[in-house]
Amino acid sequence: LLYTRLTLLSSLLFPASSFAAFRPPSATRIASSSMSMSSGTSPKKVAILGGGISGLSTASQLLSRHKQSGQSYELEVTVFDTGRLRPGGRCSSRLVGDKPPVVKNQQPQRRACDDDGLQAKNQDGNNMTPQNIHKALLANTNQQGNNDSMARVLNSCGAIDHAAQIVSVPTLDDNSGDMDHFQSQVDEWLKSDVLESFPEGSVCELLDGGEGSSNKLRLEPLQGDMYYGKGGMGNIPLVMRDYCSSFNGFGENYTGQSFRIAQDVWVSPSNGVKYIGNRNRDDNNNSDDDDGGLQWELRAGNKSLGKYHNLVISHNGKCADRIMSRTPAKAFHSLLRTKFAPYVPQWGGREMTLNSIYSLVFAVKSDDASPISKVVSNLCNQDKNDVYTIMIKNEPTLRLLSCNSLKHHHAQNPNFEIYTLLSSPIFGKQFKGPQENLPLDLQEKVVMKMLSNLENSFKLEQGDVSNSVVDLKLQLWGAAVPMNTWSSSSSSNVGGVDGFVYDATYGVGAAGDWILDPSIAGAWESGRRLADWMLKHHEESDKKKGGEWSVGLPDLTNNSNNKEENGKFVPSRVALESGIGSIPPSPNSTFEFPTSSNDGQSQRRQGGGGRGRGGGRGRGR
Repeated sequence: LLYTRLTLLSSLLFPASSFAAFRPPSATRIASSSMSMSSGTSPKKVAILGGGISGLSTASQLLSRHKQSGQSYELEVTVFDTGRLRPGGRCSSRLVGDKPPVVKNQQPQRRACDDDGLQAKNQDGNNMTPQNIHKALLANTNQQGNNDSMARVLNSCGAIDHAAQIVSVPTLDDNSGDMDHFQSQVDEWLKSDVLESFPEGSVCELLDGGEGSSNKLRLEPLQGDMYYGKGGMGNIPLVMRDYCSSFNGFGENYTGQSFRIAQDVWVSPSNGVKYIGNRNRDDNNNSDDDDGGLQWELRAGNKSLGKYHNLVISHNGKCADRIMSRTPAKAFHSLLRTKFAPYVPQWGGREMTLNSIYSLVFAVKSDDASPISKVVSNLCNQDKNDVYTIMIKNEPTLRLLSCNSLKHHHAQNPNFEIYTLLSSPIFGKQFKGPQENLPLDLQEKVVMKMLSNLENSFKLEQGDVSNSVVDLKLQLWGAAVPMNTWSSSSSSNVGGVDGFVYDATYGVGAAGDWILDPSIAGAWESGRRLADWMLKHHEESDKKKGGEWSVGLPDLTNNSNNKEENGKFVPSRVALESGIGSIPPSPNSTFEFPTSSNDGQSQRRQGGGGRGRGGGRGRGR
């Protein structure tokens, strides 16, 4: 036991950055006489795939509630996260000194002009890509320059939020419960300086001036309480991770919980998850097997990641679909099938739908003021408030522009302004490529189109922004924001609300914003609810038959014409409108559901589009 705990302490002080350093939790643990744990009881082991907000929320709630309830059994929670540097998923930040990945034997995608550093040219022989843009892109591919050099502006200025941008507390519909728990968490984070409030008027919408107006543009402040991570949005998951680690007590301080996070670990999509449990358990899901009820084995390549009683899927997209595709949990897996599109029909669609978004982080010289800040300053007139974030409403290919320098007070290098520019989902789909290795010519095309469209949106001359760029980083979020959320008919069995999926027969659950609300709040609350239900199932399994503890599963055997009896995907109107997640509702909304041949089913499948499950005040990504 001492060896086990010393090993755990070592892993916390010196966290592994690769699978090679990961060791699965021990198969058995012997209770010490100085501890309150009952001797002879094997620990309950839970594996969570995904170290984003929902995964860390599930872990923290499992650990905290287990401690509060004073259970006699021990609990081991392990989170597997694919993040190379730290957890967080889409709620992450780039920090000063972050180093690029080391890729061995990489064959970069080059074009003929790359070898001599020349720029791309159009058919007339004129340069399409400015020299400064081309060099920055070459540096990102390690073909020119040094990507981890502190001389690069983006590596030395301060925290940069390149995905999630806004935290707020949504209002859910009557069938989805409330967000009181998350509101309490927000209040606590504010007191402990994890979150910071956006100043009044610092989040605005950019619109054209309109007919009869002497101004070509106008800024309108967005109303509602909004927050961001102090020191970066990535600070939120780091605080959650540290909270989970605080349950790793030793000696007399050990209360029966242990936590570990395995960073930069990829559970194999093809054979990384294997069901090893006994499907013929009794009604209480008990087993007399020697494995003590272990149901899941995880692997990364040919190396074992351990065996677990419960499995939680807290990420989505193709990987989650493939990971569960070969397991016997067919109803559970059916909900993980994913479609990628910038919108869903008014009736919600048949499956989870995720959009794709480009994130362009770029630095411009600020000498007196950059072209962008000059336009914003002129639009603010006498208003002395700084504008941190702009929702772009006058350009269909763009959605958001945020100034990291203002938001995170980049005092390290005041000569530059660092911006994050997010595309619209339609643009992301139009120029979608292999997100792990975008071809250089595609990067050039996307960067120049986004910067050119930004100049058009701000009524600037072509080249005003692109020619002033000194550094940049382009990223494609291929599986970005849910356009719909799963609403099941099992909520009546769990106190009137759900917001998670749990298959009690196989001991596997899912948490995420795609089940409740496309926001940080939705992801956090989904994880909290799932953890509560899993512990309740374990502690009160004698009160119901095993299958009766399942929540949110569709009935694949139901031959009824009314499939909505089992649940349905509901469109999130605010996420569809913003394209970057659920944010405070816009007074300038012009969103309409697209018309298609399938929309004729809308009247049969769902009466009206509504707002989805959330009322519109959640995460802007």
